Amino acid sequence: MMEDFESEIKQAVSRRPAFEVPEARPVSSPPVFVKIDRYRELLEDIQKLRSYSLGLRDALDAMAEIEKEFKTAMGLTNKVLDKVNMLISSLDMKLLRKAGNDIDHLPAVKSPDEVESYVKGIYDQVEKLKKELHSLS
Repeated sequence: MMEDFESEIKQAVSRRPAFEVPEARPVSSPPVFVKIDRYRELLEDIQKLRSYSLGLRDALDAMAEIEKEFKTAMGLTNKVLDKVNMLISSLDMKLLRKAGNDIDHLPAVKSPDEVESYVKGIYDQVEKLKKELHSLS
């Protein structure tokens, strides 16, 4: 009985299949090395996009910093303008005061020497940011 199974198995293995196996046809896609080149190009493009994105993030951070500096400069300018107005009022009172009036109680006002250099610094930062933004585009 065991011999019957062995002989059946040997016959089954030696027979050709009843269906036909299709022959391998040439593939119409480009060779593998072209696909690798495209993959490398894709990686380079992704790296460029990442670089542009980081550059834009840096530009936005710089703009936020400049905006912060601008707000600080505006506050300082308002304070200096208030001091200038107090100085004008003080001079007006000194020049037009009536005899016997004491104006020594008015606070002394310092001149706004530092404002010009501060505003120039902010202007230089804005110009630098403009150049960076133009280089990104």
